[in-house]
Amino acid sequence: MADKQKVMLVDDDETIIETLEYNLKRNGFQVVSFNTGTDALKKLDEADPNLLIIDWMLPDMVGPEIVKLIRSRAYDIPILMLTGRSSPNDVATGLDSGADDYLSKPFSTTVFMARVNALLRRAKKGTAGKTKAAKIQLGPLILDEDARLVTWHANRLDLSPKEFSLLKVLMENPNKALSTEALLNQVWGSDFSGDTKTVAVHVRWLRQKLEEDPKNPKLIETVHRSGYRLNTPVEAIS
Repeated sequence: MADKQKVMLVDDDETIIETLEYNLKRNGFQVVSFNTGTDALKKLDEADPNLLIIDWMLPDMVGPEIVKLIRSRAYDIPILMLTGRSSPNDVATGLDSGADDYLSKPFSTTVFMARVNALLRRAKKGTAGKTKAAKIQLGPLILDEDARLVTWHANRLDLSPKEFSLLKVLMENPNKALSTEALLNQVWGSDFSGDTKTVAVHVRWLRQKLEEDPKNPKLIETVHRSGYRLNTPVEAIS
């Protein structure tokens, strides 16, 4: 059927590919599979999947490396990383690369399908019912949603899709303290099942691109026991 959602699998283990393909097709998904990151990257535009599932260890490159390359191209496709690694540092590395969720091996097909459906629900929510202004300006900080463009003091910023979405939420609520939970709900979705530290990671990345001194932020402040606040830039106050 034409309205089936498409999943791209990237894994070099044929047994895992066959198992996941079977369960995805059983649940009504189209599936395209690749054994290497290089092949998947070459076919990403052509395949145009709704969800990407990537194994951490591949013959030609590691999962986080592939995810970073995908995010650098401004793809906002949801990504689930499969990994035999489960230490906090490994989880952080996977999320830092731009993956939306991770699943440690071994896992049950029930949990796998639940994660797939949760990611797709969040992606659908993120594209529905947008009523806020397409362009937001706070002095020298300008975010144009239609053009997917952010400029700071007339300089264009290179932001990942999640950095863009996080900054948009902060700019829509200037001078307000937003909790980590609220930011997770609005940017990653209320059913996000990954590590909540992903908010802090993305805030750190934004600070590196916006703050004169990222270690002593003035624009995006940490609010003790609450979350984060985007202060109106001085130039925006009349």
